[in-house]
Order: sequence, then C-alpha cells, then structure tokens
Amino acid sequence: MNFDLNQWYEEKIDEDAIFDYKGRIDDEDVTRILNSIERILKAKDESPKIFKKIFNVLIELVQNLHHHGEVPADLNVDYNKFGVLILRDEGMQYRISVGNFIKIEGLKLIRDRIDQINTLSSEETRNLYRIILNNEQFSEKGGGGLGMVEIARKSGNNMEYQFIDYNADYLFLSIDVVI
Repeated sequence: MNFDLNQWYEEKIDEDAIFDYKGRIDDEDVTRILNSIERILKAKDESPKIFKKIFNVLIELVQNLHHHGEVPADLNVDYNKFGVLILRDEGMQYRISVGNFIKIEGLKLIRDRIDQINTLSSEETRNLYRIILNNEQFSEKGGGGLGMVEIARKSGNNMEYQFIDYNADYLFLSIDVVI
C-alpha cells in the first residue's frame, strides 16, 4: 500500500475546514499558523472557554509537529520539518487533524503513550501531568512528555490516531482531537 499524502490531505479537508496547512514547520511557520487560527476564531466570535481550549490544544499539536515532524528524502523538499494541520468547525464541536512523518522505530513508543493516555480518567490525566511536570526529565528532543498529556487534559477527549505505512523507514502519523 502506497500512502498518498495529497489524497489523505484532500480527504481531511471538507466544507467544515476553516483552516488548513501543509508544509514546512519551522519557528516562523508555527507563529504564523497560530496567529492565523487566532484571527479566524476571533472573527467567528467563539466563546472564551472554547477559544482557550482550542488554542491550548493547537499549541501542543503544532509544537509536536515542529519538534517531531520528519521529512522522508523522497518528499524532495528543502526543509527538515514537515507537518499538516486542519481545523474544522463541525457545528457542535471542532476537530483538529494533524499529521507528520515519523521513523518506524518510534511507532511503539508513540502508540503506547497515546493508548495509555486515552485510557486515563480526567483525574488520572491531571495526576500524570503533575508527575511529569515535577519529574523534570527531558527527551533528546527537549520534551518532557507533557504534550500529549496536555492535549488530553485540555480537550477532555481521547486522541484518535492512525499510523499509515509510507516506506521502509517512515510512517505517517495522523491524530485527530475533538473539542
């Protein structure tokens, strides 16, 4: 099975999409993405509570793309951080879809982490957040493991995810979060 990034992207974008981005994810891109979404939500006059939830989750998701997004050589691009982000207004809820490439060896760690977080109650999620925050240990990419916990904590929902085979070295990780 060959993964077609453009097809995946087109299937995720529908009439509910109010923002979409596919490409380089460097510091300037992160700032531009977040500023664009902030303007869109303010123009929609979204309630402060929902705005804050969406924005907090978006920050974590975009930072994950920035810190963990890989670029397979066959994408033939001149940058080394890649990601996809789509924000949809589905009427009674918002859906944030992100995607990025990861090395195959990262599959088990990420899948196990998301599965662990998805099984926790709200209280257990808050407790895990505090434990990690007080642990002060950081990975080689600078993260302490708080990002996914924060996403679950702020959204109040499980992360929907899918790993899609790309090539011998990479998978495409797709995550949806509903708010």
